[in-house]
Amino acid sequence: MPEPDLPRACCDLVKEYLSTFRVVILNGPRQAGKTTLLNAVRALLGGTLLNLDDEQLLQAAISDPLGFAGNGTEPRLIDEVQRAGDPLVRAIKAEVDADPRAGRYVLAGSTRFLSTPSLSESLAGRGDVVDVWPFSQGEFEGKFERFIDTAFDEPGSLREFTPSQVDRTGYFDRVCRGGFPEPALMHSARARRTWFRSYVRAIAERDIREMTRLNEPSAITTLLSYLASITAQEHNSVHTSNKTGLHRTTVNRYLELLEAVFLIHRLPAWSRNPTARVVKHAKVHLTDTGLATALLGVSAESLAKPVAPARGALIETFIVNELAKQATWSESQVRLHHWRISGGAEVDVVLEREDGQIVGIESKARDTVTADDFQGLAALRDQVGDQFRQGIVLHTGKRGSVNFGERLLSLPISALWETGHR
Repeated sequence: MPEPDLPRACCDLVKEYLSTFRVVILNGPRQAGKTTLLNAVRALLGGTLLNLDDEQLLQAAISDPLGFAGNGTEPRLIDEVQRAGDPLVRAIKAEVDADPRAGRYVLAGSTRFLSTPSLSESLAGRGDVVDVWPFSQGEFEGKFERFIDTAFDEPGSLREFTPSQVDRTGYFDRVCRGGFPEPALMHSARARRTWFRSYVRAIAERDIREMTRLNEPSAITTLLSYLASITAQEHNSVHTSNKTGLHRTTVNRYLELLEAVFLIHRLPAWSRNPTARVVKHAKVHLTDTGLATALLGVSAESLAKPVAPARGALIETFIVNELAKQATWSESQVRLHHWRISGGAEVDVVLEREDGQIVGIESKARDTVTADDFQGLAALRDQVGDQFRQGIVLHTGKRGSVNFGERLLSLPISALWETGHR
């Protein structure tokens, strides 16, 4: 089933980079919309689109990388470029070194291009990278969200946010739908689970095997299923080893592989105070909550039950993923972290802009927010001082913005995609 013809918010960023760099690299998971983005770029700028999932094109690239790299009109858009390996990348490097004009190539890959072992030449200094995540909630509706920019540049406007049209059931539906376009359009939860399990199996047996020798692809699935059960938690490889039966070194190696194919991402710890008892462990999040719920066998109905152990973690991962997507097209460079002092305050997401300004985000899988929910944000505000722009608790209720003190407010989760469209 082809990807739906929905616009991607990072398309403008790709066009901007093509006017500056010789090569633009699109990194993102399979089936997340990279082909849609390449088609949009070709529709705007022309060029030649070559997909190396086509076996004939792949063999041509392997047999004659120099000839393949010079094939067609520019910009040359090459999808799944990692499949042809190092020789094609070196041929592209030779092309852009001989003629250093901007906008010559767009290379899309389903592995982290700059860290793939088979691609020793990173094209450093010749291009830049755009991360292409699964679709954001706004992209599904044709909106390009600006929540992050608004939180930094116009935080006062968030206090005018009106009640949401999305209720808690709607949020759980979105969590289970995720951002991959094909399963998101499926009405059957069973069909969606089947798609995700086939997706994981295909990546383990194909993409990961192309990157490294992997004798037991099923072990990757076992590890990923366990990580789904601890999404939004700090990761401890010894504990994971005990739970999965995999050796600790194997756990660490497989984690790197899962991150390389965009099935997980890690949220590092944040600190500016070296004397504070800050927890250093990164949190692990699955890249897509639809994938997580499929691996866990969780439905929107089960999340709505009075006792649903996975609810809080899945809501947090959902929020983190939406923020990470928006960070790719934010006007300023923004990094995502988490913050926790041992035995003390914590904040789920710390957004840090390149100028050192901070926005803190807490997630709550509840409809009602209390002053206690702001303890971590207040502690972060007091530590950061004037560089703390805003502390926000996002909840599953419908109530609009509520002020909870100096630079602290609560908002419904839908504010993430209903704020500042372009």
